[in-house]
Amino acid sequence: MSTQGKRTFRPALHFTPEKMWLNDPNGLVYENGRYHLFYQHYPNDTIWGPMHWGHAISTDLIKWKHLPIALYPDDLGYIFSGSAVYDKNNTSKLGSENIPPIVAMFTHHGKYEQQSIAYSLDGITFTKYKNNPVIPNTEIKDFRDPKVFWNPIKNCWGMVLAAGDRVHFFNSENLICWEKSGEFGPEGNYARGVWECPDLFPLETEDGTKWILLVSMGMPVEDRGSRTQYFIGQYDGNTFLSDHSFQQPEYIDDGFDSYAGVTYHNTEDRILIAWGINWQYADKTPTNDYCGMMTFPRKLSLVKTKQYGYRLVSKPVAWAEYITSKTLISSEDSLQSETFALHINGKDPFSMSFTNAEGQVLIFGIDERNNIFIDRSKSGTVDFSDVFAREKYSTLSIPRLQDGQYNIDILFDVCSFEMFVDGGLRNFSQVVYPDSPYNKITFTGNISVSYHEIIVE
Repeated sequence: MSTQGKRTFRPALHFTPEKMWLNDPNGLVYENGRYHLFYQHYPNDTIWGPMHWGHAISTDLIKWKHLPIALYPDDLGYIFSGSAVYDKNNTSKLGSENIPPIVAMFTHHGKYEQQSIAYSLDGITFTKYKNNPVIPNTEIKDFRDPKVFWNPIKNCWGMVLAAGDRVHFFNSENLICWEKSGEFGPEGNYARGVWECPDLFPLETEDGTKWILLVSMGMPVEDRGSRTQYFIGQYDGNTFLSDHSFQQPEYIDDGFDSYAGVTYHNTEDRILIAWGINWQYADKTPTNDYCGMMTFPRKLSLVKTKQYGYRLVSKPVAWAEYITSKTLISSEDSLQSETFALHINGKDPFSMSFTNAEGQVLIFGIDERNNIFIDRSKSGTVDFSDVFAREKYSTLSIPRLQDGQYNIDILFDVCSFEMFVDGGLRNFSQVVYPDSPYNKITFTGNISVSYHEIIVE
């Protein structure tokens, strides 16, 4: 279970549960000025247990209001991951023309994994559909995490569902009656195992619309544990067709702590939130009365690189209004807050570190080979888990996707360190647990560094 830490480590900007266990984000949907965040939740302990859907809402993706649990386990099983849509045209007939429903689709995890739905007319109280499951299953062991989206090719609802080492696609006119339309995989299944938490969505480029397929994978401990891979290709209304341009897997985040990332329905921008921890040590983090957090929300887009073609870009959203100051800083300056942003510009190798009174240090930078590196091996408390202290989980070195001038945004929030390189072509999320706040910044190299304090009241 979550271990006893020297302090709470509760971040100011990143979503955490009021107490107890949290994992995958579920049902990300926007309606009537409210961003809904549902999430896998066990309300009785700080370890994984019978899954519920926790619930919170926000108007800006930073300040969240906790709401009552949306979905409880029942005779069909636990409430595993899924998605939600705002059925504004009431295609499901579960609402009305004047009061469209939010329809949630989730996995009932019992003897078998089957897909069910629930609906809400006020965005808070949910009623499970009386004829669940809407997609029964008695054959496939791992058959879960439905992600519903609008299918513009067929002018109906589409859905992608994890099914072992692949994903299945379905279509529906009403969110209730579903027909299978295709499969994708196991081409590109670098995880050599079960896929989870898929998502499928379009992004516009200079070459027209491209579709992105996200697949999360609980990878073996020797492969750095849980990651989320993405594919770029086309969707024909029935199935996904990868362009197979990657010679190796590409991930939405190259850090240690980003998993099960999915995107919002009914937003103008494509906004993603992921679980900001790694399954290999998630239940051992020193956070006392709660366990688990989300990554900071980020906007997704595609950028065409000279050498690597199109790559997914992630940029943090909604933080600008909370920045209270901007200061150019020098090496050996003091850090005045536990929640701040840095902007770094340069073209030569550099190394930067955050240090606290105990001498614990978080190190990162760009080396002579144009690799981005991070070292959290001495960043604070690391012995709560044998895995967390291993080299593959404490140090990394990843090549940039372009040469020359670089810009880097850092978002640090008490225990969360997120780095966005080259406008988000590479991004890295990881947790650290310093015994006391980092209070000094040191760096080498010819770089310009601006410091932005962030205050959320």
